[in-house]
Amino acid sequence: MIATNEIQDGGSFVRKDISSAGYPIKDIGVSTEAFVNKDEGSDEDSDPPESRPDTHVSTDYRRLISIRAGKPKGVSLVDALKVAAQVKRVSLSEPQLKSVAESNSTEVVKFTHSNFLRVYPYGLRFDSSNYDPMLAWAHGAQMVALNMQGYGKYLWIVQGFFRGNGGCGYVRKPPFLQPGSTYVNMFDPENPLPVKLRLKVRILTGYGWLEFYGKRSFDTLSDPDFYTRVGIAGVDADKIMKRTKTKKNKWIPWWDEEFEFELRVPELAVLRLEVYEEDQGARDDFAGQICLPVSELKSGYKVVHLCNGKGDVMELADGKEAIKLLLKIQISAC
Repeated sequence: MIATNEIQDGGSFVRKDISSAGYPIKDIGVSTEAFVNKDEGSDEDSDPPESRPDTHVSTDYRRLISIRAGKPKGVSLVDALKVAAQVKRVSLSEPQLKSVAESNSTEVVKFTHSNFLRVYPYGLRFDSSNYDPMLAWAHGAQMVALNMQGYGKYLWIVQGFFRGNGGCGYVRKPPFLQPGSTYVNMFDPENPLPVKLRLKVRILTGYGWLEFYGKRSFDTLSDPDFYTRVGIAGVDADKIMKRTKTKKNKWIPWWDEEFEFELRVPELAVLRLEVYEEDQGARDDFAGQICLPVSELKSGYKVVHLCNGKGDVMELADGKEAIKLLLKIQISAC
């Protein structure tokens, strides 16, 4: 899979698709025209045709080194995703992906075995909101573009998903999305999937809010009332959110609560952890979040550093991680 990112260019946000190495991959291809050195201001036609380098390139070589990009205009979505001799990259909006995935999910996955599929946000998301990237990942899409200027849970999930593989920006597809495997529709409610993995997460305690926020940042007259939301982002059968009890007036809350999750597609699952400060009669205050790929979790005790709404680790002035959660993880195959 290939990560995506957004960069700010001249004060406006521009969506860029970023390859695993971090290079723009929006227009993939290699020119087959020879390079000719020219002096500044020279006349392009000054050299006679017979003196120009031969620009003929083998058709097979051209297919090997170039990837044609395009959108499904004038053809059906199914026809646009037909596998051809030449590798291509097709871009679909989120509604287009949803439509073709509901009717021809297997064909979408087959297309991604040897071609690139890019998915981008619906054009009417004027508020820079985002869509759930899981549908695209579950169908093998390598390039899943999101609005990076709109913060929220879906960007947190993307950041968590790509913490896998050392955080290099490249995550290998699970075996069931690779060539030679039989694809099973993970979104078909009439064919429930078997449980493959059981994950237990015990939320023990958290600390660091006082040092990071200050004494009266949450409540003017009392200490904060923290609770943690814990859950799974993944295919529909795995998607769930739960929460701990609220610990009243505690800067270092001790929850010691265990949550169990039965996962059917653990290869794509992301563990979500979000901490809030409870406010009576008002919106609860955000106090940190972290998302982690389930495929990289191991049984045992784990300290995780919480991030802010942008996805950056919350740090003190000296650069040390400020807010941490202590967890106990238990993983067992079914």
